[in-house]
Amino acid sequence: MEGNKNCEDIGYKLIEELMEFASQRKTAEEVMHFVNIAFEYSFGATAIMFLHKKYDAGESVKISRGYSNFFIKKINENPPFKIIEKLTHLKGGLFIDFKKEKEKYDEYGSLFEHENVSELYAYELKTPYSDSYFVITYSVKGFKNCCFDKAKVFDTFFSILAYILNSDRSIQVMRDCSQIDYVSGLNNFKYFHEKLFQEMQKAAKDGSKLSVGLISINQLNKLNSVNGHTAGDKNISIIANIIKKNIRAFDTASRYGNKFIILFPNVGKEEAKTVIKKIFDETEDSFKKDGQNILSLNAGVSEFPCDGSNERTILDIAEGRRIDAKREKRWAVI
Repeated sequence: MEGNKNCEDIGYKLIEELMEFASQRKTAEEVMHFVNIAFEYSFGATAIMFLHKKYDAGESVKISRGYSNFFIKKINENPPFKIIEKLTHLKGGLFIDFKKEKEKYDEYGSLFEHENVSELYAYELKTPYSDSYFVITYSVKGFKNCCFDKAKVFDTFFSILAYILNSDRSIQVMRDCSQIDYVSGLNNFKYFHEKLFQEMQKAAKDGSKLSVGLISINQLNKLNSVNGHTAGDKNISIIANIIKKNIRAFDTASRYGNKFIILFPNVGKEEAKTVIKKIFDETEDSFKKDGQNILSLNAGVSEFPCDGSNERTILDIAEGRRIDAKREKRWAVI
């Protein structure tokens, strides 16, 4: 019992230190780095990594300790989908003592850079947003300072870490609420209007052009009725990530309701339509893989100054062409 008490005492002390560290307005990466060092020092972790996962955007190692760069590259090229899937269905974490469950060693061996690993622990840091983190750690000799209830102590620690990361992100969302749509992670329509006005002023002065693409999600209300609003939010996030993947860093993408709108500075409408068609192809492919055939997209594109000389006209023309595209067929762009 003394060993168990020792483990809990160390865990609670570490929680206090974590909360004190996080209260200094540290970034998520700094907090995770603190945890990596603390787990090595307090519990004898041989290696630890945080995997970052986004809807339809893959998984990658966010921060790690005890692994070589070569091994991290290997993990990024072949993420541990099996363990991630298992963690998403667990209420707590996953703890494995390979001395007692030898048959499981081969199943998880791809996560180990060291030989003869004794114990493994993994946990999903659940968030209400479109992405999440997974922590995976192991020890060759076995996690020290713990005789009993290691999983319970670790579950408590990482549930508090999840709360800290969520709180930090919630604060950031509130800070950016004047320009961010939290479901998609894109800008909101108010910010888009401000940006469009600035870019039109700049284009008029430079004698350049810009394009606006207005994309609608068709039958979103039907999907929400059939599968719930969580499914709708998930698909909004999927589309938003595909949009972010295909536009340039200085393009502006926003979302309002069932629509996305993209501002392409120094781009004509034909080039903008090519980008949007690529977004449509990737989105349609993603929907098919997910077995989702309710939603589709349509878009209209307008260009300044050839389609109009002011913001209202450019937006109205894009909207009119979007309606024409929707009447034509699913996934059409005009």
